[in-house]
Amino acid sequence: MTRVGLVCSEPLGERAAGIGIRYLEMARRLPGFGFEIALVSPWRSGEPPDVPAGSVEARRFDSAPLPELLRDCDAAVAQGQLANDVLHQVPDLPTVIDLYDPFLVENLTHLSTLGLDPYRNDHRSWIHQLSRGDFFLCSSPEQRAYYLGFLTALGRVNPHRYRDDPCLSGLIAEAPLGVPDPLPEHRPLLPPRAGGERRVLFGGLYDWYDPEPLLAAFAALPDPDARLLFVRQPPGAQAPQRLLAEVEARSRREDPPRIGFLDWVPFERRYDLLRDVDALAACHRPGLETDLSLRTRFLDALAAGCPVLTTEGGTVPRLLREWDAGLVVPCGDVEALRAGLAELVGGGAKVEERARRGRERVLLDYSWERTLVPLVAFLSSPRVDPTKAGFAFRPETAAPADEPGFRLRRWVRTRLAGSLPSGRS
Repeated sequence: MTRVGLVCSEPLGERAAGIGIRYLEMARRLPGFGFEIALVSPWRSGEPPDVPAGSVEARRFDSAPLPELLRDCDAAVAQGQLANDVLHQVPDLPTVIDLYDPFLVENLTHLSTLGLDPYRNDHRSWIHQLSRGDFFLCSSPEQRAYYLGFLTALGRVNPHRYRDDPCLSGLIAEAPLGVPDPLPEHRPLLPPRAGGERRVLFGGLYDWYDPEPLLAAFAALPDPDARLLFVRQPPGAQAPQRLLAEVEARSRREDPPRIGFLDWVPFERRYDLLRDVDALAACHRPGLETDLSLRTRFLDALAAGCPVLTTEGGTVPRLLREWDAGLVVPCGDVEALRAGLAELVGGGAKVEERARRGRERVLLDYSWERTLVPLVAFLSSPRVDPTKAGFAFRPETAAPADEPGFRLRRWVRTRLAGSLPSGRS
């Protein structure tokens, strides 16, 4: 039986976020296709991942050298920074590089906060991974076209590859996050509604989202019982959340507050949260990150039968229009957002019918059994790409030094952090 090492850069456990959820779900479902799984991850102490006994073995990343952790594996699926380690330390192991999360593009948002170091690191990582991996996963047609350009520039789309595989389906394939069918039984997570309360969920707020137009639209709703809910990051998460801090500060100035904040919901309860609200609404700015995005919160919402509203750009708005399964409005259009929110909060047959269509389509097109098909095909006969040795190359990453003002602010932050009394941060 083929043993597969799933190497996830994000910690696992009940606080798992998007990528962690993806790898936990793959670990649970790949045994059904006939594979044994070694799940390698830096999960938090005291929070070992909940995976089936027997066919899945959880191996903590720092418990042994990576070659030892993958010693009995016939192939690996790796994501994020740990994919660099797999390719470097176990170079002869057929390796799938999971590009589901375009982290280089996401981290472009954090220039003013983190400077150019993340770009340097991410760009080097992508060059290493796309030049040395054997098979690649992405989430959507939009991502596949983008990554094919990168792969072509690195010599991975070459005459020999094209001769044997003109569609390049054996090089890169879409394998988005799946949804379970049936969903877990509903266990209410939020407190019972007070009076005529209507709840709109935004979810986690990262710096590439655009909450301001939605906040303005929500403030214009005449319904005093409507609440807009945001979700904080799990404890220990590292991504900057400037926008969330600004929205929290704004909500404290409201009287009475109509904006609420929830602590991170354990991933096993995400469908309970979506069933406890009346709609999901999130909007984003135009840009490359949006074009390449597959907002998985919307897939989960559709699966749960939760009505949705979003702005244009990326895979989900395209699907919502094709399926007539939700509301899509122009980016930054406050009046269109207000009208959409009013329709969702008001409910009715039209809203329910769109939600029903969305649920039917997402359970059909995004079931785990369907989204894992390309990965299962590769793992059933894993091999090192025979063309990469002759064609692939790795150019150097170039980036200027950070601006003097940023370097000064970083120096001041470092000095201030070092001067804080023990026990504070």
